[in-house]
Formats: sequence, structure tokens, C-alpha cells
Amino acid sequence: METCDAVDAINLSEFNRSIIMKVRRQLLIALIIAIVGGLAVVAIVSFPPQTDQQEDTVKPPTPVQVLQVKPERLRMDVRSQGRVAAQTEIDLVTGVAGNIIKISPAFVSGGFFKKGDLLVSIDPAEYDLRVAQAQARVMEAQYQLTREEAEAEQARDEWRHLGQGDPNPLSLRIPQLKEKKAKLAAEQEELKNAKLLRQRTDIRAPFDGRVRSKEVGMGQYLSEGAILGVIYNSDLAEIRLPLSTQELAFVDFPELPNRTQPARGALVRLTANYQGQQQAWSGHIVRSEGIVDKETGMVMVVAQIPDPFGLAAKKPELSGAQSATAVLPLGLYVEASIEGRWLDNLVILPASALFSNNRVVVIDEENRVRFRNVEVLKREREQIIIKAGLQANERILVSGLLHPIEGLVVTPIESNSPAAKDLIP
Repeated sequence: METCDAVDAINLSEFNRSIIMKVRRQLLIALIIAIVGGLAVVAIVSFPPQTDQQEDTVKPPTPVQVLQVKPERLRMDVRSQGRVAAQTEIDLVTGVAGNIIKISPAFVSGGFFKKGDLLVSIDPAEYDLRVAQAQARVMEAQYQLTREEAEAEQARDEWRHLGQGDPNPLSLRIPQLKEKKAKLAAEQEELKNAKLLRQRTDIRAPFDGRVRSKEVGMGQYLSEGAILGVIYNSDLAEIRLPLSTQELAFVDFPELPNRTQPARGALVRLTANYQGQQQAWSGHIVRSEGIVDKETGMVMVVAQIPDPFGLAAKKPELSGAQSATAVLPLGLYVEASIEGRWLDNLVILPASALFSNNRVVVIDEENRVRFRNVEVLKREREQIIIKAGLQANERILVSGLLHPIEGLVVTPIESNSPAAKDLIP
């Protein structure tokens, strides 16, 4: 009995010790927390947080670059481009068959010739024979007609002596006479045709020009309709220049297609890099093709350049009177500047001055932003031309404000002042 009591006492003592240890641990943790909290309180009290005092400051107005409106009288030149082509280019075709017996030294690729120059000759022997045979048939028909006229005259005399009333046409040999006349006329036409074929054995130049390509050689047999080569005229060159329908309003060009002589339209200046340097040529707009291309919406106008190869300047009688110009070869790609019409009260502004919906920003007398709708006449890469909507001496925003707001106060700086260079363009 005593042993059981002793064991219970030991167990109770160990239980009490464990409780005491837990209490001490909790008290220690609470003490540490209290110390840390107290130190934090002391730190906060000793060093209170300082708040920055934000003073209400008024932001100065945004500086912007402006341009003063100055209406001008401008010539609305139009730019285009195209390739040089001959006004007339044809296939030189033979009208007879035969062997080539002669070729002109000028009939080579790039060779020049004059109108009427002999280019190629075909053996005329067969056609000389045809002419001789046709002449013989004409003489035979002439003889037959003369004989028939004599017989008809004799028949009329005999009928008058017989006095047997009115003669019939057959008795007076009238049908026979008509037959002989018709045969003579036919033979004469055959002679003309034979002579024409004989003339065609000499192929001559139909105009002043140049040879693009040669397709035949000496001794070659040609059938009728064979192509000898390609030739083109040398007195005029043409360039097809595409223009928008809006640009047509700035260009003068003749619109009378029935005229025998093309009228001169606007002056055209052509430039291209040729022979290692920038060359220039002058011409005129002579016509419009009058069709709007369904794919590009452009209209082709045609410019003509006289004497593209400078042949007139090489004539002795013109030496010294006309300065030599560079040759304008066919196929050359050229830039064209077409002289436009003069228009009044136009305003030129940088492209940056135009905002969406054809609006610009006008800075009013109180230096506030005001949007204004304008009528744009022409747009270019770096500038725009205003036709209507602005008054002289108004100030237009050109840079310094990407997203203007109606009524915003700004500090305008003239674009030609030194301070304007510091603004973002």
C-alpha cells in the first residue's frame, strides 16, 4: 500500500515539473515579444515618419512650334515617270518574193536612215519579165481595140448605105467594141500591178528613222510578207506618263483628237542618269489617252520629245545655232516634271501639321489649341498644300504636341526662331 502511494507521488512530481517548464517557456516568449514591441514603440516615438510636403505647383504651358500662315501664288508642278518609246515603230515587210541581192550599210541594228533610202533590194529579174509580158499584152489589146474600132466604123458605113432601118447593136459591133475596151483596161491594170511589184523589189525607208533589229542576210530567199527587221522613226520620241485624276486638274494638255497637227501642252522636263551623269531633256504634253486604268486609277498622258538623238544639231547649217544635247535612247527610264498651272491663295505646311479628318491646329490669340477643318489641295511626303480654310497670319501648330486637346494652353514658338530647334519635330 505504501509502495503504491510512493509511485503516485513520483508521477505527480514529474507532471508538475513539465507544467512548470511549459509555463516558463511561454513566459519567456511573451517577455521577448514584449521587449521587441517596446523597442519598436520607442523607435517610432523617437523617430516619427516624416511626410514630404507636396506643394501645389502650376505646370507651365507646353512649348510648341508654330508656323504663320502666308498665302502664296504657286505653280502646281506634277511629277511622274515612264520609259522612252518611239512614236512610230513598225515591222519592215517585203511585198514580193525573191533572193536578196543588196543590203544597205545603214540597215544594221542601230543604223540611221533617211526617208526614201534604199534598205534592201530583191532580185528583180522575174518582175522585169512580168512587166515586159504585161506591156506586150497591153500592146496586143490596144491593137485588137484599134482593129475593132475600124470594123465598127465600117459596119456603120455599110448600114447607112443599105438604108434598112435602125441597126441593132450587134450589127454595129458595139458589144465587140466594149469587150476590146474592157480587155485593154484590164491589161493596163495588169501592167500597173507588174510595175508595182517591180518597185517593191527595192525596199525603201518610209520615214527618217533607225533600225532596231535586222532579220535577214545577203542572198537569203524571202517569201512574200517576210519580215526584214524592225525600224522606228528618229524625229520624235514619246513617254507615257501616269497621272492621278486629281493631278490632271493641274496640267494643260490638248483634248482635240481630230486635229491634224498636235497642239503643244504643258512643258515637260525629263531627267535620268545616263552616260555616267545626270542628263536632262525637254518636251511637251501632246495628248491624253483618255482612259482611267481600272487597276491603278491613273490616266496616261503622252509627252513628245523632238529630235531625241540630236540629229538636227549635227547638221552643218545648225552648227553653233543649237547646243548639243545628250542622246535620249529608247527604253530609258526617266523622271518627269510637268509644268503645272498657277493657282492663288495657297498655303504650304509641313506634313506634320495635318491631323486626322483633314484638320489642323490653330493657336488662337489666347494661345489655346483650336481645331480647324481645311481643304487639302495636294499631299506630298514632306508637305501639304492647303486650298481653303485658313486666314493670313494665323498660327498653325507644326510640332511639339502629338495629341493636342481643344482649349489647351500652350507656349507658341515661331518655327524660324532659335528656340524652335530645341522642340521635337
